[in-house]
Amino acid sequence: MMNQKLSRRRFLGLSAAAAGGLIANGLPRLAFGQDAAPLTFQGASEFWDWEYSLRQEYMQQLIGEWQELNPGITLNYTVFPYGDLGTKLLTANEAQQNPAISNVHSEWRPALQKSGLLAPYPEDLFTDLDKLASTPFLRAMDGNIYTSTFGYYCNINFFNTDMLAEDGLSIADVPTKWTDFVEFAKTLTRWDANGNVERPGVALNHYYSQRWLWQDLVYQAGAFLYNEDATQATWNNDAGVEALTFIADWYHVHKIDDPLLERHFDMFQTDRAAGFISHGYWSGDLIADELWEGRWDTTPIATWGGAGLPAWGMVAPEEGLAVFANYPEDVQAAMFSFLQYALGSDEKRIKWAQVHAVPTDRIDLIDNPAFTENDEGNVIKSQGVTIPYRVNPGEQPLEADTYWREMLDRVITNKEDPKTVLDDVTARFNELMATAEQPYLITERSYVAPAS
Repeated sequence: MMNQKLSRRRFLGLSAAAAGGLIANGLPRLAFGQDAAPLTFQGASEFWDWEYSLRQEYMQQLIGEWQELNPGITLNYTVFPYGDLGTKLLTANEAQQNPAISNVHSEWRPALQKSGLLAPYPEDLFTDLDKLASTPFLRAMDGNIYTSTFGYYCNINFFNTDMLAEDGLSIADVPTKWTDFVEFAKTLTRWDANGNVERPGVALNHYYSQRWLWQDLVYQAGAFLYNEDATQATWNNDAGVEALTFIADWYHVHKIDDPLLERHFDMFQTDRAAGFISHGYWSGDLIADELWEGRWDTTPIATWGGAGLPAWGMVAPEEGLAVFANYPEDVQAAMFSFLQYALGSDEKRIKWAQVHAVPTDRIDLIDNPAFTENDEGNVIKSQGVTIPYRVNPGEQPLEADTYWREMLDRVITNKEDPKTVLDDVTARFNELMATAEQPYLITERSYVAPAS
């Protein structure tokens, strides 16, 4: 699945951490598998998640099943808006008001992990750790694993097939090279008499989609976002400038979208955009909406050269359930028991990948026929074929988010020069990196492109 390799130097470092990290952190090591002790906790524990309807439905099913097997234990499952949950969890260390277990996004997990708030997974919790693509990346700090990975999201193209047909086009006509794709998107765009965009051909109005696309384009050029030691950002390299210029031109030269219009998914779901670019995550609402059945499809995003080499872009792990270390051992044991029940089988690994519409973390299951069944909109397929060519960036520094938002706002909204903006935000972020108390867990340079 993920053709990502660690350099010998990096591998030796991780191996040493794996050997020493289990003891060094001094945290209790709960036993599972044959050595599992009966659960002693009785009572209710809080379980937090962010809004995603398909996951909520399956999670509630699993909670009900597990509670029947463990009478006397209740999981109070509470769902928050994505941003609200991130804020609550990232401030929980100070307030000591975190839940016992929560779904933790991959962009929050490194900060929570480095704060000591997360409990390490028992080494015998799962029997398939050596088969998971995520294992070496999740062990990158101290050899422990603190979360699960359901699968991998990456940018794909979503298209309204009715709108394609109106122009005599089909999903098979979508180009694979960016220069051709731009012209294709312009064909689908509608402008008013004053030249303003009425219907984006391919909408891009969402901060994360814009940022992910910028990162995709940098990796597609064979470049990276940080130096070899991950101590300095290289955002303003030639590839970074070219990528940001491409996004600026999307709005101001080609006029395929307009920053004053609503976000891409809202435009698309209300038949006001012919397509949009974003992670497969957005397929959940389309799959759940009967009005969209059979009216949409997806393709992999284009690349500079029209193929996967040197890379197709970045991949975002969909993490994952974490247990919190500031709860008593008996509570932690109960939470890990649920986690083992929810993920600890081939059937569950496949089901979670289907729920999230993502290629699975289990390398040996990626070709399982189950993934081609009911793959509405070909979402798993469109992501899956690109996965061997995807870079796992590791930690996406939370501090960088402020600078990236500023970068995109200045270029897209204020129409500032991409090179000038990148030089500015890169220099200021590097000043911040120089003061970091702990190194960032950036793994982008562990990527090795497939041979062909």
